[in-house]
Parts: sequence; C-alpha cells; structure tokens
Amino acid sequence: MSSNTHAVGQMQGYMLQVRHMLFELISLDDIIVSVEKLDDVAVETPDGSVIAEQLKSVTSDGNPATDRSAVFWKTLYNWFNYVNNGSLIVDKTIFRMVVVSNHKLGVGDIADKFHKASKKEDALKALEAAKLNIWGKDDILKSEVPDSYGSYLEVLFSPANKDLVAQIISRVELDIHENDYDEKLIKKFSGQSIPPEFADNLLVFMLGWVTEEVNNYIKQGLPAVITSIDYRKALVAQCRMYNQQNAIPALSREITPDEARTEVESQDVYIRQLDLIQMDFDDKLDAASDYLQTKAETTIRAEKGLFAPQSSKDYNDKICRIWKSKRKQVLLLPACTDVMKGQQLYAQMGEVAPQIDSALPSFFGSGTLQTLANNPCEDPEIGWHPNYKELLKGDLQNG
Repeated sequence: MSSNTHAVGQMQGYMLQVRHMLFELISLDDIIVSVEKLDDVAVETPDGSVIAEQLKSVTSDGNPATDRSAVFWKTLYNWFNYVNNGSLIVDKTIFRMVVVSNHKLGVGDIADKFHKASKKEDALKALEAAKLNIWGKDDILKSEVPDSYGSYLEVLFSPANKDLVAQIISRVELDIHENDYDEKLIKKFSGQSIPPEFADNLLVFMLGWVTEEVNNYIKQGLPAVITSIDYRKALVAQCRMYNQQNAIPALSREITPDEARTEVESQDVYIRQLDLIQMDFDDKLDAASDYLQTKAETTIRAEKGLFAPQSSKDYNDKICRIWKSKRKQVLLLPACTDVMKGQQLYAQMGEVAPQIDSALPSFFGSGTLQTLANNPCEDPEIGWHPNYKELLKGDLQNG
C-alpha cells in the first residue's frame, strides 16, 4: 500500500465488527460472514461448519484474557448457552475469542490452557484446574468470587455441565492482536489480485460497502449476512473503475420493436418529455429501446461485478453537468420557440452522451439520458423543454 499510516487512520472510523467482517470476507472459499446472527461475527461454510467469534476491543488497562476477567467468563458462558439452546452445534463450531488491543497483553494461565486443550480429556483437566484455582479446594473460596462473573461460574463449573463445557473448551481459540490488527487487515487485503497503487482507495471503499450492507440489514431488523461471492463481485466492480481500458461488449439482448412500442405507449415520464418537444414517433421508439436496454445492461453488469454504483453515479454526474452547460447555451438562442430549443438541447446531448465513456456500448449514453429524464418522476434530474418541470407538474395535476 502507498501509505499504511494513512489507511490505518481512515480505518479507525469503522467499528470493529465491520473491519473484522471484511477481514473474514477476504477468502477464496465460498463462505457466509454474518454479524449478530450466530455471534458477534460468524463464518459459515457450505459443509455446515461455523467459526463463532466474540470480538473484544481493549483500549485501556482491561484484559479479557486474564484468569479472573468477567469478560472472559461471560464469553464462555455465552458459547455454552448458544450450544445449549441449539444455535450452535459444538462438533461443527470453532469458538474464537478475537482480542484487539492497542497495547501488549498478558494471557492468563486458564485462558492459555483452554486455548491449548485440543482434546476433551485435556479440556476436562483444564476446567478442573480453573475451578480449583478460582473456587479453591472444596469450594472454600467460592464466596469470595465477585458477582461480576460469579453467576457465569455457577453454570460453567456445574458438574452437570462439565462434559459440554469441556467439549466447548476443546474447540476454543484465542486470537490476540496487540496493536497490529489494522496492519494485518491491510496486509491481507493487499494480498488479493488488486491494483497495488489503488489498494488504499479500494480498502476504504470496501469498508464503506460492508458498512452499507450491514446498515441495510439493521434497518430491516435483521442480522447482517454477506457472502464472499458478493464481496468479490463488489471488489471486482470497483477495481474496474481503475482500468478504463476494458471495453466490454453489450451483455444485454437487443430490444424488439414490439417491446419499444409498448414502452412508448406506457407514457413514462421520459416519453412525455419527448412529447413536450414534439419529437417523432420513431425518435420515441429509439429512446425507449435505449432506455430499456440500458436498464437491462446496468442490472447484468452489476450482477456480474462489472459495474460499481460509484462509477454509475460519476457517469450520471458528468452527464448532468454537461446538460446544465448545454441548456444555458440553448436558452440564449434567438428567434427560437421553446419547442425548438428543447429539440436542439436533445440533439446536442444525444451527440455528447455516448462520447463520455467509450468503453460502454453505444446505446448506453442515450439510455442514461432517458433514465435521468425519467427520475424522479415528480421532478426529473434533466429535461428538454425550457419549462419541462412546470409542464410535467401540470400533466400530473391534470392526470
């Protein structure tokens, strides 16, 4: 990357769950990464395996990996409940505590033994040792345990639960990042097949993309779920913005005359705009054909990861800026009726629009003009008649 310090600084504005979701999405495997579905973050594979991750951010003197950390015991308690209520299957789950700290951390003896206990018998020994360490022989120290984690231990140290707790411990992983998490994310992100000179920009964009995806789910009251396939599509689409030499042929089929005629007869806003400047029926058919094919082309390219929303916005913005300039010039034409001025503006924009991006199919420029002249229907972004907004509002009121 060109500037790790710059990239890290920009990353700080994104919450840890979003950054870690991106961290996990950088995968060649087809996986599903979720937030607040199975755990803080979870990674699901097609065979049903799950990595359930509890994220812990440490910015002060706290340490969730010590023997008597309430956070540590609450994490184990949460995992026990997830398995006990059927949310997670213990034999198919890795239970990972991800600790992101801005300073050095020491790992407690209990957490270390739990992390190293890969077999159930070792986990049982580690659990008994933890119980002896905290409760003492014959539970003599039990009453001295603080309320902050005492209730968790009641469940985890219960003889009735020890087999299940030991199974969980045998699948526990401790993943500690000491003031280097963002650097690791940058390194992992940069290891993908992306233009290295644009890695900073792409990383920040993809963090924003993940954030937007998560927020869309939150608005619907749902856990956020992103597939690695969708992630790769979004990344590829964004990468293509930095390689404008790739002119891709049209992926959509041509619009039939009957389809164009039906579209004209539907009298959508952009067709009514052409009525205002008295364009011929053939002109309307051409406009309808370009509009429909552009709409289809945009959808196909987005699905294939060939078209980024940001590039679409930039393209539309360029057209709108040119339209404003051309409109000012046309309005100054002497001895011209409003209809003639509108026809002149439409003709000029029809010549200019296809030249804005030669990598796009020829119909795309005209189709985008129709799209912008169509939305929003109450107040289109562009128009042809000098008074198109007032006239369209009159149509709506009369209709």
